[in-house]
Amino acid sequence: MLDGSSLRVHLAVVVCLVASVWTAPAQAGKRDKRVLDFAAQMARVGSWREANHRWTSVLANNEENSHLHNNLAVAAEALGDWDEAAFRYEKALELEPSSFHIQENHRRFSVYREKLRRAMDGEDAEERRPALAVPGGDTNRKGKVFRVTVGLPMPPRLKVTGDESILVISFLDDDTHLLDINREMVRFLRSAFRNRTAHEVLEINPPPAVPEQTVDDLLANAEFWKHLYREYGADLIVSGVLSFDREDVSGYKDTDVVSPRTGQKVRQLRFIEQERFSYHMEVFFMDGPTGKPLHRDKLQRSAIVAGAQNDPITTFFELSDTMAAEVLAIITTRIRADSRAVFKY
Repeated sequence: MLDGSSLRVHLAVVVCLVASVWTAPAQAGKRDKRVLDFAAQMARVGSWREANHRWTSVLANNEENSHLHNNLAVAAEALGDWDEAAFRYEKALELEPSSFHIQENHRRFSVYREKLRRAMDGEDAEERRPALAVPGGDTNRKGKVFRVTVGLPMPPRLKVTGDESILVISFLDDDTHLLDINREMVRFLRSAFRNRTAHEVLEINPPPAVPEQTVDDLLANAEFWKHLYREYGADLIVSGVLSFDREDVSGYKDTDVVSPRTGQKVRQLRFIEQERFSYHMEVFFMDGPTGKPLHRDKLQRSAIVAGAQNDPITTFFELSDTMAAEVLAIITTRIRADSRAVFKY
């Protein structure tokens, strides 16, 4: 039988043990909260390896946490590990199939994977958006989230080794009176290839002219392309068809104006002068040694400018810059920015 002092000692030990049982989970929860807060900060600034490491450390004791699996899937996408991303999204959906945010992330990822597959297979078919079935027709938007932007690499549509020489020659154009679009596009493309690829860009001036043929006949004119290869040593030859047009798109439109009498916004029908500039390009990448077409693509851009009789040069240069970037993407890896939802705690 225990005396009074011994009983007090035993009770104190029991109290300490019970306290430790209750405080250990609380302390672990606080520790995980700090880790998750730090992971969220790292995700916001794009430090995905650090965020991935922190989320993984917390997942060890939270394997059934759908939000952690979602976050790890986003990190895997940002780090280029597509198989890991697919696994984590599937796990997150298995644990929480009605989560709107997880569903939307997974749908966007599936769209990207399909585009990546088509690009790798050299397919030009239209993008198909996979739809996710929502159990019971319901969507669950629970869970505090923040949006992040992930950079997803898209492979080039034309596979080249990177050491080929490139010759940009003249384009067939519509002889627009606005400006010399042929000369300017050749300049834009040569600059893009020179500054953003490892290819040797051949500076042949003036740019060799193309025969006055239909597009199909020009592409089939293997002897012309092989002649350029023999003459200049051009492994890849770039040309195409250009058009740059301006049209009046003025008309009456509803506009918001501030009433000078009341100071309130009112909607009025007013005549607005504006012009639309349209830029169309069909670009060819030809194989110099064989004279055969390697890639053919159609690109277009347009811009609406307020006013009438605008100077076309500024708009042309702005559109040419984006067109040149699109042509560059045919032979280089480009980064596609996409949005994802990340859960915070």
